[in-house]
Amino acid sequence: MSRRPAVRGGLLWRLLLVGAAWMPPLAGASEAGVFDLQIRPLKPDLYVLERPDPLRQPVEPNALVIVNEADVVVVDAGGVPRSAENAIRLIRGITDKPVSAVVNTHWHGDHVLGNQVYRREFPNVRIIAHVNTYRDITGTPMQYIGRQERQFTDFIAQIEKLVAQGTAAPRQRQLLADMRLARDENRKVTLTPPTLSFTDELILHRGTREIHIRHLGRGNTEGDAIVWLPRERVLASGDLVVLPIPYGFGSFPKQWIETLEKLAAYDFELLVPGHGAVQTDREHIRLVQAMLASVREQTAAAVARGLDLEATRSAIDLSPWERQIAGDDPERKRLFKAWWIDPITRSAWLEAQDLPIVQGAADETG
Repeated sequence: MSRRPAVRGGLLWRLLLVGAAWMPPLAGASEAGVFDLQIRPLKPDLYVLERPDPLRQPVEPNALVIVNEADVVVVDAGGVPRSAENAIRLIRGITDKPVSAVVNTHWHGDHVLGNQVYRREFPNVRIIAHVNTYRDITGTPMQYIGRQERQFTDFIAQIEKLVAQGTAAPRQRQLLADMRLARDENRKVTLTPPTLSFTDELILHRGTREIHIRHLGRGNTEGDAIVWLPRERVLASGDLVVLPIPYGFGSFPKQWIETLEKLAAYDFELLVPGHGAVQTDREHIRLVQAMLASVREQTAAAVARGLDLEATRSAIDLSPWERQIAGDDPERKRLFKAWWIDPITRSAWLEAQDLPIVQGAADETG
């Protein structure tokens, strides 16, 4: 079975071909640069930094900006130096207070590779993460960064060939420019790990505001952190919640369901997901839980029949959710397979056999 995974920028920079060089224009695609962001107010002194098109590749995460009496706390640092620089410029447009803390919700590069810029611009900043996230950022999972130069170069060469042949579509030409910029940014990356780690909970006190940083259990990664503002009823989930298409790479299906149940128990008014639109209800949380439960059930049955991973992937049927998430859009269907079905089935297949799910495994990072 031949697969052509999509670009999953920042996390894995998966510079292979489905949903990339053959990608049609996305509805409402922005003419802004791939690392340009916008800042929107959520509540007084609370903002979200976001890229308007969450499916544009390489992907960029949301960031929650918390402006306090004397400082600023930012949740997630962005995936390349340029996106972090753009974020800081937008933050300085609303306040001259320094960023005192950056929370890395998990180890994936699109959430942590901007750390170096925050450290450069705010030398006293504390970078906070769960102990497992610290381990993964400083350990073997992040070694994929060193392989990206070749991946970028090979991928860019393929699109350049289409351009030279005169067969490149407008979206492919845009992607070529985006990938060249991403390669340039990758060359600037200096891995900057967290400076403060926690196990269960860390509370930052900022005047009358409390900022609760918690680990509810494994889910999308081993070190997922959430940020909860109880007075404002605002919750930042990291990639435990991603819209419109969740990411299943290196995840823990059974525990993810349980962790999402704990997340849903919060009395939030606004939920800032790792990517995609800010939520006001639990509908998407329940959707992801239902998909995870179905994947686990179907995969367990496939393993009981002795199916290998590729055969299991072929046997999985998530068509009801695919219709709900992707509709008839062929690009979204490809991304749903590449970002969700293939990786989450891999995790469920390993889980069903009591095999370890390794962060940054080579068959997912390239």
